[in-house]
Amino acid sequence: MRPLFSIMGTIILLLNSSFLLAQEDNKVIKIAAGEWPPFIGQELENFGQVGKTIQEVFAQQGYQVEFHFLPWKRAFSKTNDGEFVATAVWMYTEERAELFHYSDPVAQEQFVFFHLKDSPFEWQTLSDIQGSHLGGGLGYSYGEQLDSMIEKEQVTIHRVEGVQKAFQLLEYQRVDLFPEEKHIGLFYLDKMPIETQEKITYHPTPFLANDSYLMFSKNHPEADKLLNLFNQGLATLKEAH
Repeated sequence: MRPLFSIMGTIILLLNSSFLLAQEDNKVIKIAAGEWPPFIGQELENFGQVGKTIQEVFAQQGYQVEFHFLPWKRAFSKTNDGEFVATAVWMYTEERAELFHYSDPVAQEQFVFFHLKDSPFEWQTLSDIQGSHLGGGLGYSYGEQLDSMIEKEQVTIHRVEGVQKAFQLLEYQRVDLFPEEKHIGLFYLDKMPIETQEKITYHPTPFLANDSYLMFSKNHPEADKLLNLFNQGLATLKEAH
């Protein structure tokens, strides 16, 4: 007969092994995200193009992604506090780089000026829009140069919550131009009444071509490890396509 303590030790060892295996099979990464359709969004299939990419990359590494959709400022602050390991998706700024590690680019955005078809619009440099009244989103950045023009009041901006509200400002001629990422603008414009869609177009030349990144919190203990895993998986995914 085997000693009782030996049998109990074997049982404990088996239980510990099973627990560790269960942990390995249930690796979950919590990511804070903002609504940015069609790139990423809570109601989109696979959480959108970028959401799908993020999930596929981490799945290659054996992780499951759990998105938490929050207002942009809250997603930023909670990730900065270390509550989430990363937040999706953001353009690069030096100020943010002081708080976060940036992944390799996961998408590219093209920002254009939407305008009324009855108000022809041409531009070559951003200085051409000086004096214009813009529509814009709360908390949005439009790139260093246009942000600087807004700060210096070379242009004015009426910020509202939501892309469709900004389009309404444009439709009712309360603003001259609406700077927005082309795919996002068209996504929301397509959901508006036909009469609104028929009034609005955009200038084809982007004023900003911008990469989007997953930002990893410098205050999260696993950020460095998961950043490296993500970049490796992203490179593999891009090679496969």
